[in-house]
Amino acid sequence: MIPKGVHLTSYPGESTDLPADILQDVVDGVAAGNIDVPIAHVYHELASVGQDQSDLESNKYNGKHVVVL
Repeated sequence: MIPKGVHLTSYPGESTDLPADILQDVVDGVAAGNIDVPIAHVYHELASVGQDQSDLESNKYNGKHVVVL
């Protein structure tokens, strides 16, 4: 499980803190539509990362922030 107070922003598959089978359960649940992942806002390109960080720190949006490269 993800420790309380920790936000998972990416997972390259190297961490021992998040077992692969638990991550796979989450990924499968999202794919099947059983887990809702609220998308707060979508930012485009790396140039928008600064705005994303500001919005994240100010709690401007509730949900996940997505940066599309």
